[in-house]
Amino acid sequence: MSDSIDLGRRSVPAGFESDPQKAAFAAADAHGTVDDRVVFDDISIVIPTNRPDNYTSESAPEYADIVVRTDDGLNVARNRGVKEADNDWIVLVDDDITFPTRLTAILVDSMHERHLVGIEDFWPMRWVLGRYMIFHRSLWQAAGGFDESRPHGGDTDFAIRCEDVGARVLRLPRKIVPHHDETSNFTTAAHAEWLWYLTKNHPLTVAPIAIKLVGRKLGFLESNEFDYPDGFKSQANVPPMRDD
Repeated sequence: MSDSIDLGRRSVPAGFESDPQKAAFAAADAHGTVDDRVVFDDISIVIPTNRPDNYTSESAPEYADIVVRTDDGLNVARNRGVKEADNDWIVLVDDDITFPTRLTAILVDSMHERHLVGIEDFWPMRWVLGRYMIFHRSLWQAAGGFDESRPHGGDTDFAIRCEDVGARVLRLPRKIVPHHDETSNFTTAAHAEWLWYLTKNHPLTVAPIAIKLVGRKLGFLESNEFDYPDGFKSQANVPPMRDD
């Protein structure tokens, strides 16, 4: 009889989880054994952008496969970036973050191919943002990629379709990835059109959330989301030094 349990990527001693305290210490130490370079052999970083240079590519590790796409259309650039990528684990990121190399290696090392991991969206949306999103190529294929007809909002639609094919969406705190261009140019009309698009395509899933969002906008409903207090600064969320 085998004295280990096969968990796909690694084996652990049988009965490992029977001692929670021992398991907790082992889990904390386990991150130290993750070799970033080895994990990044399976990772491609996809950056859609319309800028000549960007924080993200400047801060990503030099040994990573980086695909920068400047196609006309955000979701077109996302899809073509995934197609061009050499590897099957895709880290889709905006062009205005400091790339979290260590975090990415730990996440990918522990992820299942039916996981979608990303930065949490804002209440009442319960999915993840394309600012920082990790998925396997097979999940992207199963979900049908990003909707190229959309000027924006394709990340939410993609996350919902990932759930529809059996994926689990896991959300990370927004402050865990430094973001350096937090202004939004979405108008109220653009938000309304986006919400209608999502509701039309995923009525049973989005309609209850749309009602909450509209109620909040009209002042009939208060957000029940806890959020960062004013002035909160994470030590991880520090903009990089630039010459300009």
